[in-house]
Amino acid sequence: MRTLWTANPGGVNWDKDGDPEDCLRVIARCAELLAALRGTIQMWQSEHDGSVSHSVPVIEQPDRINCLLYNLARGHALICGRTQIATADLAPVLEVTFDSAPTIRSKVFRSLLEQNGTLRTGQVEKLLRCSKPTALKEMEALAVLGIADKRETAAEYGRPEQELWLAEKFQWFATDECKGLRWP
Repeated sequence: MRTLWTANPGGVNWDKDGDPEDCLRVIARCAELLAALRGTIQMWQSEHDGSVSHSVPVIEQPDRINCLLYNLARGHALICGRTQIATADLAPVLEVTFDSAPTIRSKVFRSLLEQNGTLRTGQVEKLLRCSKPTALKEMEALAVLGIADKRETAAEYGRPEQELWLAEKFQWFATDECKGLRWP
């Protein structure tokens, strides 16, 4: 850190216009995802039929998050000795994006990525070590926030299950391109 201060006593000359468009696009995607993951909704279960109801989600605008994630990428570039962001600076941005959501949402979202964008109720139950109603509630939360879509699907045995899959606007996070940018 001292070498950064010594090398740049008047501050760092950063060429924002030279930042690669593809890197800025990834940061913007991350900001949109994190805004949705951090959205707030009130959910409750009906006492007589067990159905889940919810309030309208409150999702912040991603502008401020975009600025913070961009500065994180710039900071990573600086500690790597560069004054320009590069694809190598996107790994911390992706990890912070996934980990800055509420713990359960983060866990389910990461599992969606590991399972190529789809999860069933039974998988969520095992992942969270929870009951089926709790798993369904968490799946519903991701659907209400626009992060995933869900539908009822036939189970191998017993009652039908719900299937959750990444919403179209967030499917990029399950691609090989995104996986290639993340830390191993």
